[in-house]
Formats: sequence, C-alpha cells, structure tokens
Amino acid sequence: MSQTTAYRGEILHFLDDPSVVGLDDSYEYFADGLLIVENGLVRGLAAYSELAPSLSGDVELIHYENGLIVPGFIDTHVHYPQIEMMASHGEQLLEWLTNYTFPTEMKFSESAYASEIAKFFLNQLLSNGTTTALVFGTVHRQSVDAFFSAAQEKNLRMICG
Repeated sequence: MSQTTAYRGEILHFLDDPSVVGLDDSYEYFADGLLIVENGLVRGLAAYSELAPSLSGDVELIHYENGLIVPGFIDTHVHYPQIEMMASHGEQLLEWLTNYTFPTEMKFSESAYASEIAKFFLNQLLSNGTTTALVFGTVHRQSVDAFFSAAQEKNLRMICG
C-alpha cells in the first residue's frame, strides 16, 4: 500500500555547485512550495499552485506556515560516544581526554550501554535536521555495531568507525 505525504511551506533546496554553475543557478526557492513524498521517496517538488491540483484526497498534507523546509544536513565529523560529556569542564586536551573522554568511552564496551547511547544520539541528530553523518565510535566493536543497528532501525544513511 502506498503512503504519500505532502509538505507545504517555504522550500529551499540545492541543484548544483555554485562554483560551477554560478550562485543564481545553484539553488531553487519556493515561497509557497509543495514537496510530495511517496513511500519515503521524493515524487514531486514545485510551487504549491502547480502541484496542489494533482493531490488526491488520501494524501496527508502537512503545512509548515512558519518554517523553512530544507534538505537534511550532513555532519562530516562527530563523536557519538562523547554526547553525554558535551560541555564538560574545559582543560588542556590531554587532561580533558584523560579525565572525561577515555573514562566515558570505556562504557561502550557494554553492548546495552552503547545501544542506548546510539539511539539517543541519533534522535538528537534528527531533531536538529541532520540525516547523514560521518560518526566516530570507540575502539570497541560493540559501539559501532550498536550504532549501525540503531541507524538501520531509523533507515538512516550513516558512516561509522
């Protein structure tokens, strides 16, 4: 059974590299746009007035009146084991690693712990619009296995090691 959702609102997306095609041809913006997603895949994107007549009555329409719809963000360097120690007291790097990072990362030798933190971490990424990331785990195989299991449950594209 097909599931289709349409998202209405301001939409900004990118078409090409501005250094290749120039700034004006590198993006597309709709002040009142419509994004149609069917079974998790984009099936249409244009001005609302252009696409709205094609919507059938069984399509869920979500209208974001006070927001901007953009593609998911990509984080190219993030350490998921460090999420619970963010904003810990600042010291010189070696002291910080010794006092905070290494003790925290040792907990990731336990699969259940790694799984719990991986799920929390991915929820935090998604809540901030990040849908793809290059993620660092710990030296423990369990940390990476737990991360990939949690990412697969959410159908996310992630790189981890």
